[in-house]
Amino acid sequence: MVEWDLVDRRRAKGWDWDRIAEDPKVGFHAEEGAGDPGRALRALYYARRSKTRKTSGDSERPDHSGTNGAPERGYSLLALGGYVAVPLVGIWFLLALVYPSPVGVYLAAIPWVGLILAAAALLLAFGLLRSVERWNRAMRSALVVGIILGFVVSGVLAGVAVFQGCPVLKAASTQEPGGWVKAPNAEWTENGVPVFFFYGSIACPYCSASSWAMVGALNATGTLSGTYYGHSDSNPNDIPNTPEVVLATATLVSQYVALHVDESTDPQVITPPATPSCIDQAYVSAYDSTGGIPFVVLGGIYIHTNTLVDPLQLRTTPGDASSNPLTPQQVQGEINAQSGAAWVAISPQMYLMEALLVKLNHGQPTGLANDPNVANYLKQIT
Repeated sequence: MVEWDLVDRRRAKGWDWDRIAEDPKVGFHAEEGAGDPGRALRALYYARRSKTRKTSGDSERPDHSGTNGAPERGYSLLALGGYVAVPLVGIWFLLALVYPSPVGVYLAAIPWVGLILAAAALLLAFGLLRSVERWNRAMRSALVVGIILGFVVSGVLAGVAVFQGCPVLKAASTQEPGGWVKAPNAEWTENGVPVFFFYGSIACPYCSASSWAMVGALNATGTLSGTYYGHSDSNPNDIPNTPEVVLATATLVSQYVALHVDESTDPQVITPPATPSCIDQAYVSAYDSTGGIPFVVLGGIYIHTNTLVDPLQLRTTPGDASSNPLTPQQVQGEINAQSGAAWVAISPQMYLMEALLVKLNHGQPTGLANDPNVANYLKQIT
């Protein structure tokens, strides 16, 4: 004789029908030719419950708890969808996190795939909370399907990115001086020399202030041309009119560095620039998915997001946003004299970038490597 109270308790714990039918304590024995025991027990259970309800005059009450009821079927479908979605997006998230390119080029792990994963987890949790059955054969199958699809989706995205020329990049793992990080990537080179990649906007005051340090480092390793003086936007909320050297049309002649610049040129609106190649986009997606600018990559290995130089130090009263900005000529004068608040703000990152470029060039040029300021940073970077 079937212990129906025990069946109810087993179902409340999430047992599937096959497992309940196999439990000797339940006392169910399927008739010969009845087919699958779990299915036979389930049919008998609902037939018995339906008969009980008719006897008690409760036949008109809707069924919200059994798996034959429409609401329960809906919640079970939500749970099944969650069992597919969570492993699918979870695997995608982990692979995009470890290999931000090529897996995370089109949709970065943080924040976008992470947000999708959170939504999938909420879907699964809601479905399970409202479902009587939380773990059965169908749900196990859905989980397996989700795992397989996770690897398939990640593989397809990676394959498309590699086909388009995106590099294989890894998550940054080492902290360096001055807010730089180091990623264990193959070196990004052009014509045999490391690439200096700058991504920014001329309207951005942090890009404007940082441009002076970048120009100093580039001039120390080659001949820079095509630049001109400018200033950031006039928005009072942005540290307005910060002086800058515009790099959007710059060219560099150097035996040590190749220059890549993606800089938007709208003088009044800070906008992310277009990336002309999958290589540029790969580094932006991998290490700057939140859109911080300026964004600088040296040789594909050393990475810096956000400002290199404090724009407040390029004011007539350093640190006071309400004071007038220095003119580009005044900033250049302090750099030439190697004195003043602007020089003090600019020179540390200038020397640090010079040291990073010397490191990428294996100690060359020797004259720059022997500069005491550069040599000091060479001791600190890995």
